[in-house]
Amino acid sequence: MYDVMQGIRVVEVAEHTFVPAAGMVLADWGAEVIKVERMGGGDASRHLKLPGTDGRINPFFEAANRGKRGITLDLTQEAGREELYRLLETADVFITNLRDEARSRLGIQPADLMSRHPRLIYGLGTGYGRHGEMANDGGYDYPSSWCRSGAAWLQTTENSDMPPKQPGSIGDLGGGLALAGAIAAALFRRERTGRGAVVENSLYLTGTYLASQSLLAASIGAPLITNHAQGQAPLALANNYQTRDGRWISLCLLVDKWWPDFLHHVNDPALAQDPRFIDATARHVNRQALVEVLNKVFAQRDYADWCQRLTSLEGVWAPVQSPAEVLTDPQALVNGFVSAVDLPGDARYLTGVSAAQFDERPIGALQAAPGYCQHTDQVLSELGVSAQALVELRRKGAIG
Repeated sequence: MYDVMQGIRVVEVAEHTFVPAAGMVLADWGAEVIKVERMGGGDASRHLKLPGTDGRINPFFEAANRGKRGITLDLTQEAGREELYRLLETADVFITNLRDEARSRLGIQPADLMSRHPRLIYGLGTGYGRHGEMANDGGYDYPSSWCRSGAAWLQTTENSDMPPKQPGSIGDLGGGLALAGAIAAALFRRERTGRGAVVENSLYLTGTYLASQSLLAASIGAPLITNHAQGQAPLALANNYQTRDGRWISLCLLVDKWWPDFLHHVNDPALAQDPRFIDATARHVNRQALVEVLNKVFAQRDYADWCQRLTSLEGVWAPVQSPAEVLTDPQALVNGFVSAVDLPGDARYLTGVSAAQFDERPIGALQAAPGYCQHTDQVLSELGVSAQALVELRRKGAIG
């Protein structure tokens, strides 16, 4: 991990991925993050399992919770809440994504905590914001960030049987990263002024931000960039092409001066003399014809051959890689974009790290997510709770 948040303690009362991802990012940056889970099984994402996994490593939980310590408190009873309040006396940041009614019932609304701890940074994640008819509605990544924001509509082609789903928790992970950055900004202001802050983000807000180019275009009546069939690409040189063995290469040649070098790399000099493609205007007018020509060009060679040939291409391109290929991609590995996470014993798994780097180095060693109730006694003991008091709290069911 990094050390830019060293000395910062974060207390998290959150479930699923969105706000826990913010806690994970802060842990990556060096903060001590203590995850407070409910009795009776903890964070619901512990129980979402990918088919075919052995159950020992749960990607749904690990992806937002590695690097934390975990404790279990029953916040529905006073004794459990008192332990939370005791923990917050040592904290800099509190984060939650519980709904308004749950925050009120558990005594963890901003007003409840800020009145006790005016220097606290209170990070709140919601589905749809704190105002309006949907203020207390629950949200999930796909419907709240992707569908309601317009992204799914933009990705639905004329012949689609349904709006496409996004590849992974874009709203959750992107929104969590943004919330972590906002918390860091609030901590910076606190260093200057001594003031705490309530910092908010929502899944819907994350979605509207990610769709902001299209929303802007819609507001001025400009054409929207929607998804399209491969043969109907609005830019033939910003399109995907299938290789002889059924793989795909993505081109993004947005600069006209890259055309001659591209022709050299595809080894088709005749295209340079074709009047349909003689300049940028002609290539745009005849874009569907150019797509048809390039489909034939890329179908002549296998994926590995194209990847080798395009290595020195002046313009921008990418292989359409599988997740397994990303884990072995030298470019991802040499920059530390993919890193190992250590599990108890000698086991480990590989994952993509959070999207920031400091001090010109990769993030370094990472630790897995905590087990359920793993650090309850350890954390409370550090706060001065005696062994006898721990026994009594556990007898009451206030801690796990």
